[in-house]
Amino acid sequence: MKNTLENRIIFFAFIILFLTIAANSGMDIAGFRRDYIQALILRSQSLGTSLRGNIEKVVGLGLDIRDIEGLTERCRELVESSPEIAYCVITDSEGNILFLNDPSFRSLRFDIIKKAYTTRLDQSIHLIGENGSFYDTVTPVRSSDGKQVALVHIGFSESVVSEKVNRIIIRSFFVLIVFFLISFSLVVIFIKKFIVQPIFALLDGVKKISEGNLDYRIKELPVYEFNELSRNVNVMSEALRNREEEIRRNYQELENIHNDLHASYLKLENLSLELEKSEELYKSLLEDASDAIVVIDENEIVKMINKMAETFFGLDSDEIVGISLGRMLQEVNAKNAPIVYNFFQEAGKGKRTAEEIRFSRGEEEQVVGLIHANIVTIGTEKLIQAIIRDVTREREILFNLEKSATDLARLNKMKDSFLGIASHELKTPLTVIMGYSELILSDMQEKIDSNFLDMVQNIANAAARLDNIVKDMVDISMIDEKRLQLKLDEISVNRLIEESISELRFFISMRKQQLILEFDESIPSIKGDNLRLMQLLSNVIGNAIKFTPDGGRIIISTRAKYLLRSKQTSTPDISLPVVNIGKEQHLYVEVTIADTGIGIDIDDQLRIFDKFYEVGNIEEHSSGKVAFKSRGAGLGLSIAKGIVEMHGGEIWVESPGYNPDQFPGSTFHIVLPLNPITGDGTIDYLNLLK
Repeated sequence: MKNTLENRIIFFAFIILFLTIAANSGMDIAGFRRDYIQALILRSQSLGTSLRGNIEKVVGLGLDIRDIEGLTERCRELVESSPEIAYCVITDSEGNILFLNDPSFRSLRFDIIKKAYTTRLDQSIHLIGENGSFYDTVTPVRSSDGKQVALVHIGFSESVVSEKVNRIIIRSFFVLIVFFLISFSLVVIFIKKFIVQPIFALLDGVKKISEGNLDYRIKELPVYEFNELSRNVNVMSEALRNREEEIRRNYQELENIHNDLHASYLKLENLSLELEKSEELYKSLLEDASDAIVVIDENEIVKMINKMAETFFGLDSDEIVGISLGRMLQEVNAKNAPIVYNFFQEAGKGKRTAEEIRFSRGEEEQVVGLIHANIVTIGTEKLIQAIIRDVTREREILFNLEKSATDLARLNKMKDSFLGIASHELKTPLTVIMGYSELILSDMQEKIDSNFLDMVQNIANAAARLDNIVKDMVDISMIDEKRLQLKLDEISVNRLIEESISELRFFISMRKQQLILEFDESIPSIKGDNLRLMQLLSNVIGNAIKFTPDGGRIIISTRAKYLLRSKQTSTPDISLPVVNIGKEQHLYVEVTIADTGIGIDIDDQLRIFDKFYEVGNIEEHSSGKVAFKSRGAGLGLSIAKGIVEMHGGEIWVESPGYNPDQFPGSTFHIVLPLNPITGDGTIDYLNLLK
């Protein structure tokens, strides 16, 4: 028999179970024997006490105990009523037998006491007999004066106790065998199922893995510890398999590297042959390069220049090669020779920068070259290779562009001045024309021919239109000069839009356009200039009417939204912008005006807010205030942008593009703060919308 773990565990379990059950049974038998003896003693004492009571009643009447009849039968009845009781004997105070149930007990020696006990009820218990074979309970009988007149002996044999205990031992033995077999069987089953089988499964898995079967996985085991061990073994197997695959892969890579090295060795032989050709090719490329190339060594000696460098500097290579860098700069008459010299020194330290070289070629020609230099290592020698590109023409173009930009800025300033001057100079004659026209049409109508009245009416209409243009010019001039003053009042944006629409409903009806209003009535009131905001809305809505075809749709909606804005620092200059983009949320009111018109090209969506800018070809526009694609002075959206920004808001347009056939439409967004003056930073915008 192998000395296996299974056999050891089963043998150990056998010993433990046997000792446990045997010890438990032994203690139970000892306890039963003690309890059985105690029960018989109590029964004997009870019978003795009962018999004593009967005798004391008779003795109390004055009779002598020897004269009492029927005590023998009474003793016999007591013994017969309790099979375990062996005898009932009544003796006098000297121990002489007076009455007994069976004459065979007359020779019983009550004076041979092996052991004596006394109970709380004044009763004595003796283990009597030469071999201590009887348990004797002694109950004293007293007369009415308290004098002891007799002793009642009731006892039972030790053999009765032994027979009872032997029967219990036999029964306990059979119970011990049965329960031991059951318990041992359960223990063996438990050991085999939850200990031995998992161990065998682990051993089998480890054996297969050790034999090289790294794909084998141990199944889940019913015991947590063994299952954790199996999981770790599986992880180890997976790691070993990955490592084996990695080793195999590395081996394959090493083999490939070996093959590559062999191939590289063969290539090196070819490269060594081609290197000389490459040097010649490099020299050829250097000579034929489109930029001037100059190579100097660590000692700042010019080693080489190409043909383009000869042309660029206007010198032959023999005049430059072999001289120092400083001497070369003197030969080419470099105007910024110290800067170029420092540039080459920095390039020699590995810094990749760029610098310009300026010199005169001939008597009048000024040349500018852009130098890029880098370090080239050939063996142990470090060379600085400088590539010089002729940027003389580019610098001339850049100079002209800067000059043009300056001229454009000057022209723009002149245009702004012209706006102010023209608007002021036109107002006086326009006022005179409009005044006389109105006077003729009202007071002198009956004195003038009707044909002349039509002419005067046309003059009045043209003057009114020109007056609107002048007003727009005045407004845009005031906006540009930061002189437009706002009169702030509490304004309901929804009601303001309705007032603006009421002035334009005639034109919307005339163009048979559909107007849809989507107002959010929960938005709060804002502080603003009622007149200027109405001018803003009229310009934008009128723009939507003009560029939406007949039967088109215009949707105007309002809502409240939070935007990230910073609080302003207070400033005495009210002409400066009052709201800047920042990192705090503030509540704004957004107005969107969407149409189904011809749309706006992506490139035009930022420029439409510039002064005098008109979208599309001028020839395609028609005249009229709200006629389809009618053309104005190009100031309406610029004024609208200025008014929005004066209120601390923003305006922009979104459109898929310009298409006069499919009508993609456009949407103007106008965002206005609740209060344009936020310099003190005390307005809690987040709590204004309830």
